[in-house]
Amino acid sequence: MMLLRVFNPVATGLALREAVVSIRRDRALVLHMAAREVRDRYAGQVLGVLWAVFAPLLTMVVYIFAFTFIFKQRLDIEDAGFGYTAYALAGLVPWLAMGDVLSRSPTAVSGSASLVKQIVFPSEVLPLRTALASLPQLFVGIVVAVAVSFLAGRLHLQALWLLPTAIVLYVTTISGISFLLAAIGVFLKDVREILAFFVTVGLFLHPILYPPASMPSWLSPLFLASPFSHLIWCFRDSLIEETVAHPWSWVVSSIVSVLLFATGWRFFRMLKPSFGNAL
Repeated sequence: MMLLRVFNPVATGLALREAVVSIRRDRALVLHMAAREVRDRYAGQVLGVLWAVFAPLLTMVVYIFAFTFIFKQRLDIEDAGFGYTAYALAGLVPWLAMGDVLSRSPTAVSGSASLVKQIVFPSEVLPLRTALASLPQLFVGIVVAVAVSFLAGRLHLQALWLLPTAIVLYVTTISGISFLLAAIGVFLKDVREILAFFVTVGLFLHPILYPPASMPSWLSPLFLASPFSHLIWCFRDSLIEETVAHPWSWVVSSIVSVLLFATGWRFFRMLKPSFGNAL
């Protein structure tokens, strides 16, 4: 019965409309709280909010060093060294940003109990805050990935224009998932540990590190079944492909992102009246 209520297509469409109106109304609060969350993560540290740039930048540098000079993986005989690195980073950038959201979303509501218990406070802002707070990490990663792709000779301006669309798909998808996880996290306290395991293992269960020539055939159905895979392929098409190599991924990601967002919003709103008692 709960599943029928959550996935009711008519109600989901109405929920999507409600979400758009609500977010538009509270957009200033959403942006303010997202910026505040980024600042609060590094409060009291010497470099402060600059770590929002330096932390993902240092992570990217470590990956570049490992892929280029230690593992020395090559995409093809024309790859002089940076080709595989550009390929891997194009998948790693959205995955690392998504991993950050997945690890923080379960406590988005439960970690702000004082705000949630205020009747006038729109608690829907909290999952959105967590999702948007991952954007600095995503943008820094994209800048590094674009630079490496250029050095590898695999950056194509005719495909780069797709990048804003990929970012919109990322924000929509991860916001919907954040709504779902934030609501579940109020009642299931160990969901964060489950997701930490998923983020670690998921790195090897998605088309991120595998070169096309060495991709295990038995993993293909798993790749196709995961919405994260299609989002990763969208970023890869934007960052290293000369043409749209995965056209179906753009279609799947567009549909799934809207469905996830609307369903996540509806699920959150359904459980919202119970948050006060659970907290």
